[in-house]
Amino acid sequence: MLDSNRATADEGALLIARDAYPALRLETYRARLDTLADRVVSRLQRDSTLGDQLSALRTEIYESAGLRGNTTDYYDARNSYINDVLDRGLGIPISLAVVTLGVARRSGIVVEGIAFPGHFLVRVGGPGGPFADPFAELRTLNQASLDDLAKRAVGEAAAPIEIRPSHLEPVSTRVILLRMLTNLHAIHARQKDHARALQVCDRLVELEAGPSALRDRGLHALALGAVGVAKEDLNAYLASTPTDRARIETLLKRPTVATIRWN
Repeated sequence: MLDSNRATADEGALLIARDAYPALRLETYRARLDTLADRVVSRLQRDSTLGDQLSALRTEIYESAGLRGNTTDYYDARNSYINDVLDRGLGIPISLAVVTLGVARRSGIVVEGIAFPGHFLVRVGGPGGPFADPFAELRTLNQASLDDLAKRAVGEAAAPIEIRPSHLEPVSTRVILLRMLTNLHAIHARQKDHARALQVCDRLVELEAGPSALRDRGLHALALGAVGVAKEDLNAYLASTPTDRARIETLLKRPTVATIRWN
């Protein structure tokens, strides 16, 4: 059971990773985070500044441990599984942020997750503290760089994002885990890996992500031939008065459909 009211972001991410890797030894990766935190603490004095803390996190996570953003294969699912991130040294903004959050918490450093549009960030030191980009080795960001990041995150063709105060507020563990799972679902669905996508949807339903999680889980179950389970989820989804009712009802009339079209 993934309890986002009790679990930290790094612990929740480890449980998500174990869904994909059932033999995963969670204590091994907890110990890796513990070791990184011990090294961070060894670099700090009692009167350390926010700059000192940020520098220590940056040095141990990115320089010593060698973590970095995967700029060549951003949509590799392994970038989102925390064990793979620690083993391969490659991640995306949110998974690297989760590592940073786990190390910072163990080190006694205040770091919060920031669900910036299209690119997850962290804030160091609480209100008024600097924002940093975990995908760029915790580079600090001023307003101009935040504006530029928002433009790059949505792409040249999209309408520009107006950065609102809510975009720079810390988010809960639940929001972090939902965003990680949503990313993973999109990757697995695109690859038609219905078994792993269904596992991800189980977690989304567990975290009460909304009716669409029931729909997606039902569609993956249908693609895998689990017709009874699929009907249960899809009928529950239909009770939410969705806009794609006709499409789902058509699929329920042809429950042996093997290929599902994802919108």
